[in-house]
Amino acid sequence: MAMIIDTHKTEALAREPFRPAGPEDLWRKGSVFFVGGNLPLYETLQTMFESFCMESTQLFHLTFGEQDKFQDNLEMARQIKKNFNARLIAQLHYPVSKAAIEHIYAAGVDILDIPMVPTTSVKDEENRRRQESLQTAQAVFPRWSAVSTVIVGEVKLEETVRAIDDLLNNHILPLALISSAGVQDVQAQSTIFNHLAAGWEQHQVPIQPLLPLIFLTTPLILEEQPGRIRGFINRILDRHDLVRSDLNRHLRVGHAADSLDSAGL
Repeated sequence: MAMIIDTHKTEALAREPFRPAGPEDLWRKGSVFFVGGNLPLYETLQTMFESFCMESTQLFHLTFGEQDKFQDNLEMARQIKKNFNARLIAQLHYPVSKAAIEHIYAAGVDILDIPMVPTTSVKDEENRRRQESLQTAQAVFPRWSAVSTVIVGEVKLEETVRAIDDLLNNHILPLALISSAGVQDVQAQSTIFNHLAAGWEQHQVPIQPLLPLIFLTTPLILEEQPGRIRGFINRILDRHDLVRSDLNRHLRVGHAADSLDSAGL
């Protein structure tokens, strides 16, 4: 699926970068519903139901809060998956254990994003642990469902390009988000996003599930816009993939639970 730079979006995002959702936020933009994991569960679900009925939602984006809120955030994921028929991506801003990642998958999260941050912001040790968590997520989640968002404009172009390549080579899907401070060098920004799109294509990364988010947060657009019939077929295929993914999760989680029960655990 080839993507290209839209120059108008490039200029707009350079002036006003996309504002990432936080763990206390609840809003939607386009067909993406952003949900904060720290919000009160039932009041949030009620608001989501009302908004979900008014507009089409293709992707729920759940932002986990602090580590001590992990169980509450996990319950939010379970309830979103239980009550809404759409993909769920969760973003986690700290490294976690394999058991925690397995719980996130079992809760219904389809895609897990653990962003990498510049070493000027955190210690090298934390990024190493984030990398280990990403590798674990890559093993637990379906192929190309472990994601890491890199920030454009906070480090040198070469470092950002290298980070994208390293993620792809480890079968982790890279996303890119423009720094909240904006990007002064629009040409460098375009170089990075062109490199990202080329990497997706070279590694045959299935970005279809993430297109609603990509369209919001990057200057990338599809090189060839699908017609009405092609778009309808793509939605059917995407829905089929989602059902298959949910079935695989049910079988994996159910089998593990049965094994524990038979062992008396």
